Amino acid sequence: MSEHVLTIINPGPLCTVQDSGRPGFQRFGVSISGAVDQLSLLLGNRLLGNDSDAPALEITFGGFQAEFAARTAFALTGGDLTPTLNGTEVSRYTVLRAGPGDQLAMASPRSGLRAYLCIAGGFDLPRVLGSAATYLPGKLGGLSGRALKASDQLHSAGTAALPEYGMIFDSVAHPGYPLNRAGDILVRVIPGPQDEQFTEQGIETFFGSEYVVSDRSDRQGIRFDGPEIEAGPGGYDIVSDAIATGSIQIPGDRMPIALLADRQTTGGYPKIGVVATADLPLLAQAAPGTHVRFARTGVDEAVEALRARAQEIDRAVPVPRQLDSISVAIHGDSYEVALPRKSLTAGEDGPTLMQVEVNGTVYTVSIREDA
Repeated sequence: MSEHVLTIINPGPLCTVQDSGRPGFQRFGVSISGAVDQLSLLLGNRLLGNDSDAPALEITFGGFQAEFAARTAFALTGGDLTPTLNGTEVSRYTVLRAGPGDQLAMASPRSGLRAYLCIAGGFDLPRVLGSAATYLPGKLGGLSGRALKASDQLHSAGTAALPEYGMIFDSVAHPGYPLNRAGDILVRVIPGPQDEQFTEQGIETFFGSEYVVSDRSDRQGIRFDGPEIEAGPGGYDIVSDAIATGSIQIPGDRMPIALLADRQTTGGYPKIGVVATADLPLLAQAAPGTHVRFARTGVDEAVEALRARAQEIDRAVPVPRQLDSISVAIHGDSYEVALPRKSLTAGEDGPTLMQVEVNGTVYTVSIREDA
Protein backbone atom coordinates (compact mmCIF):
# COMPACT_ATOMS: atom_id res chain seq x y z
CA MET A 1 0.00 0.00 0.00
CA SER A 2 1.35 3.41 -0.99
CA GLU A 3 2.32 5.76 1.85
CA HIS A 4 3.99 9.15 2.16
CA VAL A 5 7.66 8.32 2.72
CA LEU A 6 9.72 11.41 1.85
CA THR A 7 9.36 15.20 1.80
CA ILE A 8 11.81 17.28 -0.22
CA ILE A 9 13.31 20.18 1.77
CA ASN A 10 15.89 21.26 -0.81
CA PRO A 11 16.27 19.43 -4.16
CA GLY A 12 19.66 20.98 -4.94
CA PRO A 13 20.54 22.04 -8.52
CA LEU A 14 18.64 19.13 -10.11
CA CYS A 15 16.71 16.20 -8.64
CA THR A 16 14.37 14.06 -10.73
CA VAL A 17 12.55 10.74 -10.50
CA GLN A 18 14.16 8.20 -12.82
CA ASP A 19 13.91 4.52 -13.66
CA SER A 20 15.33 2.47 -16.55
CA GLY A 21 13.46 4.64 -19.09
CA ARG A 22 10.78 4.22 -21.76
CA PRO A 23 12.14 2.34 -24.79
CA GLY A 24 9.98 1.69 -27.83
CA PHE A 25 8.77 5.22 -28.60
CA GLN A 26 11.75 6.83 -30.34
CA ARG A 27 10.00 6.50 -33.71
CA PHE A 28 7.49 8.99 -32.30
CA GLY A 29 10.24 11.37 -31.19
CA VAL A 30 10.07 10.34 -27.50
CA SER A 31 13.46 9.89 -25.85
CA ILE A 32 14.16 6.82 -23.70
CA SER A 33 15.30 9.08 -20.83
CA GLY A 34 15.71 7.28 -17.47
CA ALA A 35 18.73 7.29 -15.18
CA VAL A 36 21.91 8.61 -16.77
CA ASP A 37 23.88 6.06 -14.71
CA GLN A 38 21.82 2.92 -15.26
CA LEU A 39 24.35 0.73 -13.43
CA SER A 40 24.00 2.68 -10.17
CA LEU A 41 20.20 2.55 -10.37
CA LEU A 42 20.28 -1.22 -10.96
CA LEU A 43 22.66 -1.88 -8.07
CA GLY A 44 20.61 0.21 -5.64
CA ASN A 45 17.42 -1.65 -6.52
CA ARG A 46 19.10 -5.06 -6.38
CA LEU A 47 20.53 -4.27 -2.96
CA LEU A 48 17.03 -3.55 -1.63
CA GLY A 49 15.35 -6.47 -3.37
CA ASN A 50 13.35 -4.16 -5.66
CA ASP A 51 12.41 -4.70 -9.27
CA SER A 52 15.32 -3.48 -11.38
CA ASP A 53 12.99 -0.84 -12.88
CA ALA A 54 11.80 0.61 -9.54
CA PRO A 55 11.77 4.45 -9.63
CA ALA A 56 14.46 6.24 -7.63
CA LEU A 57 15.73 9.80 -7.22
CA GLU A 58 18.62 11.03 -9.35
CA ILE A 59 20.40 13.78 -7.41
CA THR A 60 22.89 15.95 -9.30
CA PHE A 61 25.75 17.92 -7.69
CA GLY A 62 24.41 17.59 -4.12
CA GLY A 63 22.83 20.42 -2.15
CA PHE A 64 20.00 17.97 -1.42
CA GLN A 65 17.96 17.68 1.78
CA ALA A 66 14.85 15.62 2.52
CA GLU A 67 12.95 14.30 5.53
CA PHE A 68 11.60 10.79 5.88
CA ALA A 69 7.91 10.57 6.78
CA ALA A 70 7.72 6.82 7.37
CA ARG A 71 9.92 3.93 8.38
CA THR A 72 11.79 2.51 5.40
CA ALA A 73 15.04 1.03 4.14
CA PHE A 74 17.09 2.87 1.53
CA ALA A 75 20.37 2.73 -0.36
CA LEU A 76 22.57 5.37 -1.96
CA THR A 77 24.56 4.55 -5.08
CA GLY A 78 26.43 6.42 -7.80
CA GLY A 79 28.62 9.41 -7.08
CA ASP A 80 29.81 10.30 -3.57
CA LEU A 81 27.92 13.50 -2.73
CA THR A 82 28.93 13.36 0.95
CA PRO A 83 25.63 11.90 2.24
CA THR A 84 24.58 12.31 5.88
CA LEU A 85 21.64 11.05 7.93
CA ASN A 86 20.77 13.38 10.81
CA GLY A 87 24.19 14.99 10.41
CA THR A 88 26.20 11.74 10.52
CA GLU A 89 27.91 10.57 7.35
CA VAL A 90 26.53 7.32 5.94
CA SER A 91 27.85 4.68 3.57
CA ARG A 92 26.93 4.19 -0.06
CA TYR A 93 26.09 0.78 -1.56
CA THR A 94 24.74 -0.30 1.85
CA VAL A 95 21.19 -0.99 3.09
CA LEU A 96 20.32 1.78 5.56
CA ARG A 97 17.25 2.41 7.72
CA ALA A 98 15.33 5.62 8.43
CA GLY A 99 12.20 6.56 10.33
CA PRO A 100 9.81 9.53 10.58
CA GLY A 101 11.68 12.79 11.11
CA ASP A 102 15.08 11.50 10.00
CA GLN A 103 16.79 13.87 7.57
CA LEU A 104 18.99 12.87 4.65
CA ALA A 105 21.33 15.46 3.16
CA MET A 106 24.00 15.61 0.47
CA ALA A 107 26.65 18.28 0.16
CA SER A 108 29.16 18.76 -2.66
CA PRO A 109 30.61 15.86 -4.69
CA ARG A 110 33.78 14.15 -3.53
CA SER A 111 33.70 11.90 -6.58
CA GLY A 112 31.25 11.54 -9.41
CA LEU A 113 28.32 13.79 -10.21
CA ARG A 114 25.02 11.94 -9.74
CA ALA A 115 23.78 9.99 -6.71
CA TYR A 116 20.76 7.67 -6.66
CA LEU A 117 18.40 7.36 -3.70
CA CYS A 118 16.55 4.05 -3.86
CA ILE A 119 13.97 3.04 -1.23
CA ALA A 120 12.48 -0.34 -0.39
CA GLY A 121 9.70 -1.02 -2.90
CA GLY A 122 10.60 2.02 -5.00
CA PHE A 123 8.78 5.34 -5.26
CA ASP A 124 5.14 5.14 -6.31
CA LEU A 125 4.44 7.37 -9.33
CA PRO A 126 2.21 7.09 -12.41
CA ARG A 127 3.70 5.36 -15.45
CA VAL A 128 3.66 7.42 -18.64
CA LEU A 129 4.27 5.29 -21.74
CA GLY A 130 5.32 2.51 -19.41
CA SER A 131 7.82 4.49 -17.34
CA ALA A 132 7.98 6.82 -14.34
CA ALA A 133 11.18 8.44 -15.66
CA THR A 134 11.19 12.23 -15.84
CA TYR A 135 11.86 13.54 -19.34
CA LEU A 136 12.24 17.26 -18.74
CA PRO A 137 12.19 18.50 -22.38
CA GLY A 138 8.88 16.70 -23.00
CA LYS A 139 7.43 17.26 -19.50
CA LEU A 140 6.75 13.54 -19.17
CA GLY A 141 6.82 11.21 -16.19
CA GLY A 142 8.09 11.76 -12.67
CA LEU A 143 6.16 14.33 -10.68
CA SER A 144 4.17 16.32 -13.26
CA GLY A 145 7.05 15.97 -15.73
CA ARG A 146 9.29 18.40 -13.84
CA ALA A 147 12.29 18.49 -11.54
CA LEU A 148 11.49 18.10 -7.84
CA LYS A 149 11.14 21.18 -5.69
CA ALA A 150 10.87 22.03 -1.98
CA SER A 151 7.77 20.62 -0.22
CA ASP A 152 7.19 17.89 -2.80
CA GLN A 153 5.95 14.69 -1.15
CA LEU A 154 6.86 11.27 -2.48
CA HIS A 155 5.14 7.97 -1.72
CA SER A 156 6.56 4.47 -1.57
CA ALA A 157 5.14 1.56 -3.52
CA GLY A 158 5.32 -0.44 -0.29
CA THR A 159 7.05 -3.69 0.58
CA ALA A 160 6.02 -6.61 2.78
CA ALA A 161 9.34 -6.78 4.66
CA LEU A 162 12.23 -4.34 4.82
CA PRO A 163 15.62 -5.70 3.76
CA GLU A 164 18.18 -6.29 6.50
CA TYR A 165 20.15 -3.26 7.67
CA GLY A 166 23.85 -3.13 6.80
CA MET A 167 23.69 -5.43 3.78
CA ILE A 168 26.32 -4.90 1.08
CA PHE A 169 27.30 -6.79 -2.08
CA ASP A 170 29.77 -9.64 -1.67
CA SER A 171 31.51 -8.31 -4.78
CA VAL A 172 31.70 -4.71 -5.93
CA ALA A 173 30.16 -4.38 -9.40
CA HIS A 174 30.37 -0.60 -9.78
CA PRO A 175 33.18 1.31 -11.49
CA GLY A 176 35.46 3.79 -9.80
CA TYR A 177 34.22 7.29 -10.47
CA PRO A 178 36.53 10.22 -11.32
CA LEU A 179 37.28 12.79 -8.66
CA ASN A 180 35.12 15.87 -9.08
CA ARG A 181 36.78 18.45 -11.35
CA ALA A 182 40.13 16.63 -11.14
CA GLY A 183 39.61 13.10 -12.45
CA ASP A 184 40.93 11.38 -15.54
CA ILE A 185 38.95 8.64 -17.26
CA LEU A 186 39.49 6.48 -20.32
CA VAL A 187 36.37 5.78 -22.37
CA ARG A 188 36.20 3.09 -25.06
CA VAL A 189 34.61 4.19 -28.35
CA ILE A 190 33.51 2.15 -31.38
CA PRO A 191 34.26 4.19 -34.55
CA GLY A 192 31.28 5.16 -36.72
CA PRO A 193 28.68 5.21 -38.04
CA GLN A 194 29.92 8.32 -39.92
CA ASP A 195 33.65 8.23 -39.13
CA GLU A 196 34.31 8.40 -42.88
CA GLN A 197 32.97 11.97 -42.70
CA PHE A 198 36.22 13.03 -40.97
CA THR A 199 39.76 13.33 -42.24
CA GLU A 200 42.45 10.93 -41.07
CA GLN A 201 43.89 13.81 -39.06
CA GLY A 202 40.48 14.44 -37.48
CA ILE A 203 40.20 10.80 -36.39
CA GLU A 204 43.72 10.86 -34.95
CA THR A 205 42.96 14.09 -33.09
CA PHE A 206 39.87 12.56 -31.49
CA PHE A 207 41.57 9.37 -30.32
CA GLY A 208 44.92 10.94 -29.53
CA SER A 209 43.90 14.02 -27.53
CA GLU A 210 42.64 14.83 -24.05
CA TYR A 211 39.26 16.53 -23.71
CA VAL A 212 37.69 18.29 -20.73
CA VAL A 213 34.03 18.04 -19.72
CA SER A 214 32.35 21.42 -20.21
CA ASP A 215 30.03 23.08 -17.70
CA ARG A 216 27.49 23.30 -20.55
CA SER A 217 26.79 19.56 -20.16
CA ASP A 218 23.46 18.18 -18.98
CA ARG A 219 21.30 15.05 -19.08
CA GLN A 220 21.00 15.35 -22.84
CA GLY A 221 24.72 15.17 -23.46
CA ILE A 222 28.26 15.93 -22.39
CA ARG A 223 30.02 18.71 -24.24
CA PHE A 224 33.80 18.61 -24.38
CA ASP A 225 36.44 21.27 -24.77
CA GLY A 226 39.74 20.44 -26.49
CA PRO A 227 41.43 20.18 -29.89
CA GLU A 228 39.18 20.73 -32.91
CA ILE A 229 38.22 17.68 -34.99
CA GLU A 230 38.62 18.17 -38.73
CA ALA A 231 35.86 17.03 -41.11
CA GLY A 232 36.31 16.06 -44.74
CA PRO A 233 34.71 17.69 -47.81
CA GLY A 234 31.21 16.74 -46.59
CA GLY A 235 31.53 19.07 -43.63
CA TYR A 236 29.64 18.75 -40.34
CA ASP A 237 26.15 17.97 -41.66
CA ILE A 238 24.42 14.74 -42.67
CA VAL A 239 20.86 13.69 -43.45
CA SER A 240 19.31 13.22 -39.99
CA ASP A 241 19.38 9.65 -38.72
CA ALA A 242 18.82 7.74 -35.45
CA ILE A 243 20.91 8.41 -32.38
CA ALA A 244 21.92 5.67 -29.94
CA THR A 245 22.89 6.27 -26.31
CA GLY A 246 26.56 7.22 -26.21
CA SER A 247 26.70 8.53 -29.80
CA ILE A 248 29.43 11.16 -30.18
CA GLN A 249 28.44 13.93 -32.57
CA ILE A 250 30.80 16.53 -34.01
CA PRO A 251 28.82 19.69 -34.86
CA GLY A 252 30.08 22.80 -36.63
CA ASP A 253 32.12 24.03 -33.67
CA ARG A 254 34.28 20.89 -34.17
CA MET A 255 33.95 19.83 -30.50
CA PRO A 256 32.59 16.37 -29.52
CA ILE A 257 29.25 15.88 -27.77
CA ALA A 258 28.50 12.49 -26.12
CA LEU A 259 24.73 12.02 -26.06
CA LEU A 260 23.11 10.58 -22.93
CA ALA A 261 19.69 9.69 -21.48
CA ASP A 262 17.69 12.73 -22.63
CA ARG A 263 19.25 12.79 -26.09
CA GLN A 264 17.19 13.67 -29.14
CA THR A 265 16.01 10.67 -31.15
CA THR A 266 17.52 11.84 -34.47
CA GLY A 267 20.25 14.28 -35.43
CA GLY A 268 21.94 15.85 -38.43
CA TYR A 269 25.55 16.02 -37.20
CA PRO A 270 28.00 13.26 -38.15
CA LYS A 271 28.88 10.74 -35.42
CA ILE A 272 32.55 9.90 -35.10
CA GLY A 273 31.87 7.00 -32.73
CA VAL A 274 29.66 5.44 -30.06
CA VAL A 275 30.72 4.90 -26.44
CA ALA A 276 30.89 1.25 -25.36
CA THR A 277 27.84 0.62 -23.14
CA ALA A 278 30.02 -0.70 -20.31
CA ASP A 279 31.73 2.72 -20.06
CA LEU A 280 28.57 4.85 -20.05
CA PRO A 281 28.47 4.98 -16.20
CA LEU A 282 31.88 6.67 -16.25
CA LEU A 283 30.59 9.42 -18.53
CA ALA A 284 27.38 9.69 -16.47
CA GLN A 285 29.52 10.58 -13.45
CA ALA A 286 31.97 12.90 -15.21
CA ALA A 287 31.60 16.35 -13.64
CA PRO A 288 32.65 19.54 -15.43
CA GLY A 289 36.42 19.71 -15.44
CA THR A 290 36.92 15.95 -15.73
CA HIS A 291 39.68 15.00 -18.21
CA VAL A 292 38.66 12.34 -20.72
CA ARG A 293 40.57 10.32 -23.32
CA PHE A 294 38.91 8.13 -25.93
CA ALA A 295 40.27 4.67 -26.80
CA ARG A 296 39.39 2.93 -30.04
CA THR A 297 37.63 -0.43 -29.58
CA GLY A 298 35.56 -2.86 -31.65
CA VAL A 299 32.01 -4.15 -31.46
CA ASP A 300 33.09 -7.60 -30.25
CA GLU A 301 35.24 -6.14 -27.49
CA ALA A 302 32.45 -3.79 -26.39
CA VAL A 303 29.93 -6.64 -26.27
CA GLU A 304 32.33 -8.79 -24.25
CA ALA A 305 32.92 -5.94 -21.76
CA LEU A 306 29.17 -5.54 -21.30
CA ARG A 307 28.69 -9.30 -20.94
CA ALA A 308 31.40 -9.45 -18.28
CA ARG A 309 29.75 -6.55 -16.39
CA ALA A 310 26.35 -8.31 -16.52
CA GLN A 311 27.87 -11.55 -15.23
CA GLU A 312 29.54 -9.69 -12.37
CA ILE A 313 26.23 -8.10 -11.39
CA ASP A 314 24.43 -11.44 -11.56
CA ARG A 315 27.00 -12.96 -9.21
CA ALA A 316 26.76 -10.09 -6.70
CA VAL A 317 24.76 -11.20 -3.64
CA PRO A 318 23.81 -8.90 -0.73
CA VAL A 319 25.47 -10.11 2.49
CA PRO A 320 25.81 -8.64 6.03
CA ARG A 321 28.62 -6.13 6.32
CA GLN A 322 31.45 -7.50 8.46
CA LEU A 323 32.72 -5.13 11.15
CA ASP A 324 35.17 -5.51 14.03
CA SER A 325 34.62 -2.04 15.49
CA ILE A 326 32.62 1.15 15.13
CA SER A 327 33.14 4.80 15.99
CA VAL A 328 30.77 6.23 18.61
CA ALA A 329 30.37 9.82 19.78
CA ILE A 330 29.91 10.34 23.54
CA HIS A 331 29.64 13.84 24.99
CA GLY A 332 31.13 15.21 21.78
CA ASP A 333 34.20 12.94 21.78
CA SER A 334 34.72 10.09 19.31
CA TYR A 335 35.76 6.59 20.43
CA GLU A 336 36.58 3.41 18.52
CA VAL A 337 34.64 0.55 20.15
CA ALA A 338 35.05 -3.18 19.45
CA LEU A 339 31.87 -4.98 18.40
CA PRO A 340 30.86 -8.08 20.35
CA ARG A 341 29.71 -9.79 17.12
CA LYS A 342 30.79 -9.90 13.49
CA SER A 343 27.63 -8.76 11.75
CA LEU A 344 25.48 -5.83 12.75
CA THR A 345 21.74 -5.67 12.08
CA ALA A 346 18.88 -3.47 13.20
CA GLY A 347 15.68 -4.64 14.84
CA GLU A 348 12.38 -4.52 13.03
CA ASP A 349 11.10 -1.62 15.13
CA GLY A 350 14.15 0.57 15.32
CA PRO A 351 17.93 0.86 15.51
CA THR A 352 20.18 -1.59 17.34
CA LEU A 353 21.02 -0.69 20.96
CA MET A 354 24.41 -1.74 22.26
CA GLN A 355 26.20 -1.24 25.58
CA VAL A 356 29.79 -0.05 25.33
CA GLU A 357 32.38 0.70 28.00
CA VAL A 358 34.47 3.84 27.65
CA ASN A 359 36.97 4.89 30.34
CA GLY A 360 35.28 2.64 32.89
CA THR A 361 31.74 3.96 32.26
CA VAL A 362 29.08 1.87 30.51
CA TYR A 363 26.93 3.67 27.94
CA THR A 364 23.96 2.48 25.87
CA VAL A 365 24.36 3.69 22.29
CA SER A 366 21.89 3.67 19.42
CA ILE A 367 23.51 2.37 16.24
CA ARG A 368 21.91 4.02 13.21
CA GLU A 369 24.65 3.48 10.61
CA ASP A 370 27.73 1.32 10.57
CA ALA A 371 30.04 3.47 8.38
